[in-house]
Amino acid sequence: MKRRDFLKTSAAVAGVAAVGAPFVARTQELDTVNVGHLVGICMSPLFYAKAREYFREEGLNVQMKFMPNPGDALTALNSGAMDIIHNPFTNAFIAAGQGAPVRIIAGSGAGGLFLVAQKETGIKNMADLAAAKGKGLKIGTVRFNTFELTLYRALVKAGVGYSDYDIVWFNDTLALAAAFESKNLDLATHVEPFATRLIDTLGGVPIASSLDAWGPHGPDCVTNTTARYLDSKPEVIKRYLKAILRADAAIKADLPKAVDVLDGAKFYRVNKETLAAALPRQMPQVDITKGGEKGMEIAVADMVQLGYLKTAPQIVDTKLLKQVLA
Repeated sequence: MKRRDFLKTSAAVAGVAAVGAPFVARTQELDTVNVGHLVGICMSPLFYAKAREYFREEGLNVQMKFMPNPGDALTALNSGAMDIIHNPFTNAFIAAGQGAPVRIIAGSGAGGLFLVAQKETGIKNMADLAAAKGKGLKIGTVRFNTFELTLYRALVKAGVGYSDYDIVWFNDTLALAAAFESKNLDLATHVEPFATRLIDTLGGVPIASSLDAWGPHGPDCVTNTTARYLDSKPEVIKRYLKAILRADAAIKADLPKAVDVLDGAKFYRVNKETLAAALPRQMPQVDITKGGEKGMEIAVADMVQLGYLKTAPQIVDTKLLKQVLA
């Protein structure tokens, strides 16, 4: 797969005007919204909206909290400690399958998960990987989430499976990256901005992506809340969605400026050069009404096949998103 294939992003950029003028609080009292997040590039609509005061202009006091992993974020959401989280969509379906009242109300980012091969393996595409089955290649990934599901779908499409390789499971994404860097893995799945380091700095070769797995509209991360919060705070959620849609449009309209804003806010744990390379590879995708659900359905079907889910939970609720977009 040619490198430029991974750098393609949607040319369509929604104007800021599409989501209307800012709410602008009429009083000094703001509605507090507690938001949990990770540090992937797919958090960019949240981070940009916070840095540019879009939430405050919508009458919201967004209190952000970093969550070390997706499971922690879902635990905090379901306990009521967080009102909204930005998280991999796969984890939301796993939680719902276990009875959690989680809802997916919008997207966050897309296209930033990659299966990367060490240059020394000579593997340049999925056909090469399929030809190398049974040779003991070590592939590192993280179970149950988008890391694994990107890998699984890539292998299925190439006509191979887990049994053809030595799959090494990680709980810590930083440990996964470190294992690739130390050459203890032949291939690994990772997400932006860390994938950029594996590719640009360490010489890794991207051979598949989440866009290959779920199509151009399938998200990596999504915006989640609970059924309870969705029912009790619809106007607050709509203002929140309006702010991140505005951020989505602003990032796509001026990537260099977005890099400056995001780098200045220091939400990401990478340098500006890495951020500038990574942002175009995992663009914001808050609007998932144009095919995002169908993309997620592919991964959910794979989770059923893997035995992680008995049936596909119905947790995507974009009614408020559609109202804001109207």
